[in-house]
Amino acid sequence: MVRNSTRCYCEDGFEVKEDGRSCRDQDECAIYGACSQTCINTYGSYACSCVEGYIMQPDNRSCKAKNEPTDRLPMLLIANSETIEVFYLNGSKMATLSSVNGNEIHTLDFIYNEDMICWIESRESSNQLKCIQITKTGRLTDEWTINILQSFHNVQQMAIDWLTRNLYFVDHVSDRIFVCNYNGSVCVTLVDLELHNPKAIAVDPIAGKLFFTDYGNVAKVERCDMDGLNRTRIIDSKTEQPAALALDLVNKLVYWVDLYLDCVEVVDYQGKNRHTIIQGRQVRHLYGITVFEDYLYATNSDNFNIIRINRFNGTDIHSLIKMENARGIRIYQKRSQPAVRSHACEVDPYGMPGGCSHICLLSSSYKTRTCRCRTGFNLGSDGRSCKRPKNELFLFYGKGRPGIVRGMDLNTKIADEYMIPIENLVNPRALDFHAETNYIYFADTTSFLIGRQKIDGTERETILKDDLDNVEGIAVDWIGNNLYWTNDGQRKTINVARLEKASQSRKTLLEGEMSHPRGIVVDPVNGWMYWTDWEEDEIDDSVGRIEKAWMDGFNRQIFVTSKMLWPNGLTLDFHTNTLYWCDAYYDHIEKVFLNGTHRKVVYSGKELNHPFGLSHHGNYVFWTDYMNGSIFQLDLVTNEVTLLRRERPPLFGLQIYDPRKQQGDNMCRGNNGGCSTLCLAIPGGRVCACADNQLLDENGTTCTCKFCLSHSLIIHVFWKKKADEIKRIKINLGKRIAGNHLGIILFILQIIN
Repeated sequence: MVRNSTRCYCEDGFEVKEDGRSCRDQDECAIYGACSQTCINTYGSYACSCVEGYIMQPDNRSCKAKNEPTDRLPMLLIANSETIEVFYLNGSKMATLSSVNGNEIHTLDFIYNEDMICWIESRESSNQLKCIQITKTGRLTDEWTINILQSFHNVQQMAIDWLTRNLYFVDHVSDRIFVCNYNGSVCVTLVDLELHNPKAIAVDPIAGKLFFTDYGNVAKVERCDMDGLNRTRIIDSKTEQPAALALDLVNKLVYWVDLYLDCVEVVDYQGKNRHTIIQGRQVRHLYGITVFEDYLYATNSDNFNIIRINRFNGTDIHSLIKMENARGIRIYQKRSQPAVRSHACEVDPYGMPGGCSHICLLSSSYKTRTCRCRTGFNLGSDGRSCKRPKNELFLFYGKGRPGIVRGMDLNTKIADEYMIPIENLVNPRALDFHAETNYIYFADTTSFLIGRQKIDGTERETILKDDLDNVEGIAVDWIGNNLYWTNDGQRKTINVARLEKASQSRKTLLEGEMSHPRGIVVDPVNGWMYWTDWEEDEIDDSVGRIEKAWMDGFNRQIFVTSKMLWPNGLTLDFHTNTLYWCDAYYDHIEKVFLNGTHRKVVYSGKELNHPFGLSHHGNYVFWTDYMNGSIFQLDLVTNEVTLLRRERPPLFGLQIYDPRKQQGDNMCRGNNGGCSTLCLAIPGGRVCACADNQLLDENGTTCTCKFCLSHSLIIHVFWKKKADEIKRIKINLGKRIAGNHLGIILFILQIIN
């Protein structure tokens, strides 16, 4: 330091104070890389040491891992798209004697104490998680597949908790991080909010920490406990595309690759002491990264290099191996996965990990744990047992980018999951449910289909596909077992079909005299249906409206109009006979009694930006906001609004899954009301109806083909095969034949003759 043209200096191990003259001890341990592992500052100096399992090197700062047994050398495991390669750390290949024949292998991990390596194969239909045994000589043998209960199609990154054997996954399409037990039978979501493009994942079960990268709206590196709690950002500035992750478990450091800035950086677990290790074209397009001793090992997808970087001296970089399509990378060595004497998820005498009924997750350290339940179960008051709720009650909603239907508890503090997400959709704009069969019904507008899936994730199917232009609303008639929907295509229609064999029973109830039919609800107990109709704008005094009709399409009438333009979601409160709706043009929620009286604006606060879906439960109304990706709850008594969830927009329809909402009775309850095809409720009774290609018989209950001959037809055909031989064919066509079938028969007869 210069002071009045004089410069003061201090001895090694000391630094000049602020006064420019005095010296104080320098804390060398605060300097990144002063020691490979443990650093102890002394007066005027410092001392390095190594943790158990490592040996101090002659430079008195570096630590080298012990090989136990001594002939078991560290191995470099590399996912090479179609196989897994095994190398020594100097780059020489091990003679594995056998190999993995895979497809699009992007990631891998291992459990050292079980001699097990696992990887994910990407396939067109669904990804697969596979594992294999590895011997101390590097031989790979005895491959097997782990069947993951949840959707696995968009998972390309994983990390294994080697203490509990739990498997952590990143789904980069549905934007969530979930964990499964060792056999894949129980999976629970940990993080699914404010994730817009999650990439890498790494775990430190000793510290109970999970790390992940995300470069959506805000590029960031985050940390949470391994049960998903205590989430915090450790890096959210001066980074663009944080991708690969690696952890120094001894020093509690996080290394990451930024694909946009072409650099490798490091920060401690608390988000402090950030340093750039290396930056430039040498580390451009890195894919995987791992750390061992003083070095980082990384795969490069651009120049097909496997490189080694001195993490304390970025100028020391060396190319080890040339390999095309190298992806994930790991160092297979005992010290990469430290052991503990016992942890909180040890299996109890009853065979339950940590005493948990379903899955045990380490939380803030290996000494603490959290029990979670599989989808459809609630965690008991003891914090360990799982049981099915007496009354299933949850909120579910549709969203785009990516297209998915998700469920959540009405209490945002409860982590229980009630339904397996419905994935691989585009724009699931309309939703409803059928409590008796546990089906969630959805209309994917962009894919022109209506489908369903049970809340446990099973029996996914498309029930209607053809002639669906733009389905904006669906409603389940839970008594008649019918599905109603609006179709805002070239033909503006209200339609109905049976829940089972829907394509064979679909019927158009109403057509025309609508601008843009949207939401629809049904009241099968009283035999009415209600739907909204949009207008594009206010020109020519045009207004939106809510219409109603009997559930067979008759007695159609305008129910509500004026001061309405873009009415979206509809919901019924059956106890108070009240209809609620939201208007995305006027940004408010309204209600009216079903007798048409007491229309009233319920809420018009700042939270209403573009309300879309709407549902009622008890003293609350819930809505989705299409534009800002939010779900809100309105207390109808206090008028208090609560933000329940915020996601990447857009959000579409939502419903409250509550079996108690689907009660009551009508004449369609038993034996389909005596109707052969459709039983449609009307006030005080029921009407039998037929599909569009059928006719109702005179008995008023039976449906027959519209273009059918109603009499038995026997055709005798004579022709001469030879001059002295007459042949006859007798064709008995039975009671009824369709007209097109008759045409084919006549054509055949013409050929014969």
